Amino acid sequence: MRSILVVPAARPSARGALASEADAIALDLAGDDDDEARRAAIELLGLAQAIGKTALVMIRPLASGRADADLDAVMTAKPRAIVLPDAIGGRDVQHLGAKLAVREAENDLPDGSTGILALAADSPAAIFELGALARATRRLIGIGRDERRLAQSLGLAIGGEEKPEPLRVARGLAILAAGAAGAPAFDSAEPGEGEAFARACARAARDGFSGKFALTPDQARAINAAFPARACSLNARSPNEL
Repeated sequence: MRSILVVPAARPSARGALASEADAIALDLAGDDDDEARRAAIELLGLAQAIGKTALVMIRPLASGRADADLDAVMTAKPRAIVLPDAIGGRDVQHLGAKLAVREAENDLPDGSTGILALAADSPAAIFELGALARATRRLIGIGRDERRLAQSLGLAIGGEEKPEPLRVARGLAILAAGAAGAPAFDSAEPGEGEAFARACARAARDGFSGKFALTPDQARAINAAFPARACSLNARSPNEL
């Protein structure tokens, strides 16, 4: 899984993402109409499964008060994994794992079958909890980050290729945390195109990321070109391995 194309679930353009070259799509439930986004995500999950496309669902953060309703809706459609924004270390990942276990039982899904991709470097508090991810759960299929969210929390500008020092530190720590957890690291989504975006992808691959979040199909294509293809599985471990 090199490129993960983030798609607002409720937008009409989301269907087109299924035909993109992205290795996976992440259906983002954020928006003004919760019910519309959830219904759209359920439909898109079914379409993705029909064509063999890997589909993840990006729920709202646990602290938002909307995550439970998101999970109640989308777990009926058997997503391959849940993307958890603003994850605070192992405690949030374990908390989500417990919620998934309940909903797997309710929907006759194998225990542990739903993975977690944690966006775990989105705030200063999360940065100091990265080390706890190594012992969090066998559901963990990756560690990502949202550089825009972190920059906003610190009041930093992120334009241009040269990043402020706190963002560079957070980037490196996310890679180290993924290594300690034995999980792939995914670089943050960012605007851009052409040679500048290709350089960003090349830097991410060189620094140890396994892939990167994309905002457009063209970005997904560039990411795939920059990262080597690797054999991997999104299946979580069996219950006997937990």
